[in-house]
Amino acid sequence: MNLKKLSPIGYWLLFAVLIIVVMIILVVQDILKRNVEEIHEIKETPTYVLKIDYPITNNKKINKEIEEYIESKKKEFIVTAEEASSIMNAQYDFKINYEMYSIESIEFVHLILYSFTGGAHYNQEDKVWIYDKDTNKKVDITYFLEDDTFSKLQTITIDEIKKYYQDNNYVIDEEWIKEGTKSKESFSIFKIKEDNVEITFPPYEVGPWSMGNVVIQIPKDKLIGIIKPIYLQYEQIDQPSISIPQEKRDLSTLKDKKLLAFTFDDGPGGKTTTKLLDNLDQYNARVTFFVLGSRVNNFSNNLKRAYEMGNTIGSHTYNHFNLYKLDLEEQLKEITNTNDAIASVTGKKPIYLRPPYGNIKNEAKEQSGMYTILWDIDTEDWRKKNADKIADHIVKHAHDGGIVLLHDIYEYSVDGALKAMKMLKDEYAFVTIDEMIELKGKTLEPLKSYYSF
Repeated sequence: MNLKKLSPIGYWLLFAVLIIVVMIILVVQDILKRNVEEIHEIKETPTYVLKIDYPITNNKKINKEIEEYIESKKKEFIVTAEEASSIMNAQYDFKINYEMYSIESIEFVHLILYSFTGGAHYNQEDKVWIYDKDTNKKVDITYFLEDDTFSKLQTITIDEIKKYYQDNNYVIDEEWIKEGTKSKESFSIFKIKEDNVEITFPPYEVGPWSMGNVVIQIPKDKLIGIIKPIYLQYEQIDQPSISIPQEKRDLSTLKDKKLLAFTFDDGPGGKTTTKLLDNLDQYNARVTFFVLGSRVNNFSNNLKRAYEMGNTIGSHTYNHFNLYKLDLEEQLKEITNTNDAIASVTGKKPIYLRPPYGNIKNEAKEQSGMYTILWDIDTEDWRKKNADKIADHIVKHAHDGGIVLLHDIYEYSVDGALKAMKMLKDEYAFVTIDEMIELKGKTLEPLKSYYSF
């Protein structure tokens, strides 16, 4: 095409076509992002609770390694939990969360394993797979570096970790820092931001447990000649913390019906959450999502869509820990980190909290400044695993002011909820917690837990 011969109208048409192509690409990326395939496993016994979520990648070899790793760690935990239960009668905990992100064609799969088998806190173990989606070959940090520059990155990183120690009033432990930065695997959790490269070291990697995840940010100008130019120019953009518009319904149209609040925990999810959102309008329904902070980044598009539609977004904490097993500082961190993650997508921090298992003490309630919303219709969807049984349970126990507990990461739960809505739509209006409170004329108290209205 000879651009010189184009008329002004031709230039505008060409520009419009380019814009449309870019928009199509962005939409396709958006769909792919919120439809990540996942495996969910949940099991509860008198001795332990298992809650495992992990992705299915496009790399069969990586998938097999992930499955083998999880199975090995799960078996190890169960043996430990059963041995510990013979000494102390308690219910132990095993969870796996994950994060996925890309830098150009390089995919990162980051599993975070948490286990509680007694003691002062949960144990954390991180495992990362990094591979090229085009070639399906594994890579490590050196893939992003100029030749023979890993030692230079180590030196800069050690200096930044020492600064982190000083800024947080810890006594510098040089041997611990050197040991934790000596291998390439120690540099597996990193992101390229606008002005810096962010590297995360899990607890015990470069310092004591009390330091938590040590996150350092190395300015890009310090990495010139170390990181390849193409990656220094790359930028993983965080969600902007700006307010976005939210649809509001005319609640006067709902006053003649009984009110029922469908609430969904453990999301946001991919295809299952999409399916739920796609079908709410046909039942004139809006719902409440109590989301995990650890899943917000993976499914930010579905969270944003849910919020824009007029659904209420609440917190289910960051990692789904039993808050009874954490000290107050750790409890508040679980809550605060989730609120920040949600606000990074919606521009608004949540005011409602649903603690995992319903467990929270008054001190955490008071200091969080949030309202605790529990439930009085427990579908036990994760146990039933059958849409018809879930729907029947909801229909049987539905009542004015009721709060239904479900999980939008399971397809059978979403299907069960939609079937129940179909059966109840003539008698009930399906409302969010916000809408329920307004329609019932309630004023909430921070130290009270609400099971229904």
